Amino acid sequence: MEILSPDGEIGSPLQAIGLLLVTLAGGLILLRGLAAQARDTGLGGLVTSLWRYDSAVALALVALALLNLVNQFTPLTGVFRPEVGDGGLIENLTITVMIFPAVIFLAHLLSGKPRRGHFGPSMMTALSLALLAGFGEEISWGQHWFGLAVPDAIAQANLQSEINLHNYIPPGMMEAIYFATGLVLLLIAANLRQILKSTEQVRGLLALRALLVLSAVLLCHHVFQELGELAVIIAGFLIWKRLDDGRLSLKPRWLKTLTAY
Repeated sequence: MEILSPDGEIGSPLQAIGLLLVTLAGGLILLRGLAAQARDTGLGGLVTSLWRYDSAVALALVALALLNLVNQFTPLTGVFRPEVGDGGLIENLTITVMIFPAVIFLAHLLSGKPRRGHFGPSMMTALSLALLAGFGEEISWGQHWFGLAVPDAIAQANLQSEINLHNYIPPGMMEAIYFATGLVLLLIAANLRQILKSTEQVRGLLALRALLVLSAVLLCHHVFQELGELAVIIAGFLIWKRLDDGRLSLKPRWLKTLTAY
């Protein structure tokens, strides 16, 4: 079946097994989080902690994942990106959310007003440059937007004949990178209370933990990786915004100091 072996060599049934194992591990992490939340705040606190924007985002991503399965058999033009090229609702959402922090930081710089958020100017400059680079890679540096001609040397060497760097990475290596990223996200989700602290009365980390687990699961199979990228970007944006607004704080002192530069 193609769904178990997308793109030939990068799929293999091992990818499906990896997806299953990560899903099971993610489920255990969420069950542990549910039990801890119910123990600490009671049923009312548990419901309140789940009644958050993060939960709505996670549910929307689950619905899109189901649509993604449909897309494997009946292509949904305009929703998911084509095999070659850019475009589609999901990719456009990803690049839009990705660029938000850089745009907000640039607006502060142009306004000349002092910035009072958690992240310092050096960290925000580095983050903005990284996001701009990711934005450029995601849109192939405007190749499809502006109809840029691709030099023959790039067309022959690049896997999709696009002006970007990530398509020079062999497919098997790219799948390994995605899977490793998923495992890192699972570790972060499992240890979220040791990394972040909510400044709100009822701890708001359970829904965020669910979003991180879902991001990890989606990244671990080729079929869902476009959605996985969107989930990671949204989770990262929510954490960044809440840290900057003071609704979340970092627990490790070294990390708090580093991000404040």
